Amino acid sequence: MTTALRASRHETVLAHRAFRRASALLAARIAAVEPGQPRRAAALAGRLRAYQRALRGHQGCQDRLLWPVLLARCDLGADLVLRMRAQHERLAGTLTAIDVALPGWVATTAEDDRDRLVAALVEHHAVLAEHVDEEDRDLLPLAADHLAAHEWQALRAQLLARLRRPRLFTYLGIVLTHADRAERRLVLATLPRRDRLGWYLVGKPWRPRWIRP
Repeated sequence: MTTALRASRHETVLAHRAFRRASALLAARIAAVEPGQPRRAAALAGRLRAYQRALRGHQGCQDRLLWPVLLARCDLGADLVLRMRAQHERLAGTLTAIDVALPGWVATTAEDDRDRLVAALVEHHAVLAEHVDEEDRDLLPLAADHLAAHEWQALRAQLLARLRRPRLFTYLGIVLTHADRAERRLVLATLPRRDRLGWYLVGKPWRPRWIRP
């Protein structure tokens, strides 16, 4: 397996790890906010919206760039790919439920509004965890069997090309926050030199607050 292919797969697994952790942390932190704390509610709402944007961007790239290729090539794995796509639709529904519940809580900080939002987040986390666990375990090996290394590189390049700074650094922060040293080295080694240098010089402060340990 080439370095680029390993890096692409690692990025996906590491992003999943961050999303799984972030969704649980956000639910716990919002549940701990007492009524009458509007500044705390507003701060957590900002982190939650950042999380939603990042997750939607991650899934949107897969919807556009990965699922169609796999469906065209892997007859025996088509059911799995279709299940992944259906799970994305379920996840989109949970994100919409969060969108509905969030403004009311920010406006009132009332206990009932908070609890509705937390319930939506808990449901979202459960659906997310089921999805990313199956994707890491079953879908990524299937994709590795049906996409050549240069195709993985092209998919990764399209993803990175859509991300202008500082969104590129935010993306890398998501991927690398809970990575170990070897994982970080692997992912950064395959970046264009300019982006790798930018990360080392200014990227660290862009790690999103909602996934920091």
